Amino acid sequence: MDFLGSSTRARRQEADAERVAAVEDLFHRHYQPLVRSLSFIALDREFAADAAQEAFLQLYLKWDRVSGYEDPVAWLYRVAIYKCRDHRRALVRAARLLERIAGAPEPEEHPAWSVEYEVLEALRTLPRRQRVAASLFYLADLSLEQIAGAMKVSEGTAKTHLFRARERLRKELGVKK
Repeated sequence: MDFLGSSTRARRQEADAERVAAVEDLFHRHYQPLVRSLSFIALDREFAADAAQEAFLQLYLKWDRVSGYEDPVAWLYRVAIYKCRDHRRALVRAARLLERIAGAPEPEEHPAWSVEYEVLEALRTLPRRQRVAASLFYLADLSLEQIAGAMKVSEGTAKTHLFRARERLRKELGVKK
């Protein structure tokens, strides 16, 4: 049985092919310059490449809307820059989390490059719901209300998960109250 009809299916396939061709063209013309620019913004070429790829994915997914913009390339760069900004903010939040839990680290004992790793390792020790609550609070900077909505639990439950996560992280990192 043909529910869509062959003409509808053909139009959809043609539109998909046009979308792919347009995004591929932009990718070939703008990927390298975008990565180069983002490398200076993020100070990390590997992350810059990831952010560029994510921006192109968003471009593909939202092509129907973005193709109508005056400058889709500007939109692409803006999305990629936001990804870099969000990454940097996540690193800052991770460093703040470590400072909140363990106190200000000594530079000799905790090099800046290891802060993110230590936070991730500590978060991995938590049960899933505690890890989600702590990550959303400290790394995504969400409010308790937003965390509860994201986890589909009450604010009290989200607060309990966050409290337990803090307690376990303190214990994991050997921090006294």
